[in-house]
Amino acid sequence: MWFMVAQRLTQIIPPAAALDQFWKRVEAAWSVVPQKHIENLFQSMPRIPLRRNRRQYEQLTDFDRGRIIGRREAGWSNRRIGRHLGRSDMVVARCWQQWITEGRVIRRGGSGRPRNTNDREDRAIRRVATSAPTTSLASIQRHFSPSRHPVPSRETIRRRLTEVGLRSRRPLRRLPLTPHHRQCRLDFLPTSATWSVTDWRRVIFSDESRFSLSADDHRTRVWRRTGQRSDPAFIVERHTAISQGVTVWGAISWDTRSSLVVLQGT
Repeated sequence: MWFMVAQRLTQIIPPAAALDQFWKRVEAAWSVVPQKHIENLFQSMPRIPLRRNRRQYEQLTDFDRGRIIGRREAGWSNRRIGRHLGRSDMVVARCWQQWITEGRVIRRGGSGRPRNTNDREDRAIRRVATSAPTTSLASIQRHFSPSRHPVPSRETIRRRLTEVGLRSRRPLRRLPLTPHHRQCRLDFLPTSATWSVTDWRRVIFSDESRFSLSADDHRTRVWRRTGQRSDPAFIVERHTAISQGVTVWGAISWDTRSSLVVLQGT
């Protein structure tokens, strides 16, 4: 909800010059958010997001190639095999054609471009990125000796990190919660895990958010592997900004919303 309000504020040109004008824009953006969007938020509560299937972009394994050959010999069409394995028709056709012409389905290896770094330098790159997750590519590049020529480019360093599953991602941002806050949230989970949309319609959500005249660009990035988003080592805590802005409180339910309340002294 706050994201939709902030998105509408960024579309207003020119930016607000004073806090009074800024507050009026926040209040107007809150009131024009369609109620249908709020209903969609409630309807999405019980749903679990599915992981995007990218199997069709991966290389065929030897086992998959054997399955393709076996099904083609059994009379299956390329399209039927592709749908069964989650692959494109062209991938199935190329695999079968290689079997017909060469009598094998081994993936051809290429010579590739010579690597600009050795194993020792690759380990050094990984060590810097894992010991200091917020370090930039330029900082990693400066760890190489000045006498080393040529110095590995930033794109080379990025590739070395990608090879071991380290990718530059935005850190998870969170409010500094107390142990009491965490326990209250954990106690709420078992009771709401099986709720339906009808149950969520009886719930009122309230929250406060700060809208600042100077936007946070969130440019800090961290090197981490897939699945490490919630690891404390890769989380950047955020506090309320000191710059000029307004902090507002609001509440939403299935069929209505409250008026925004300005929190003074924040």
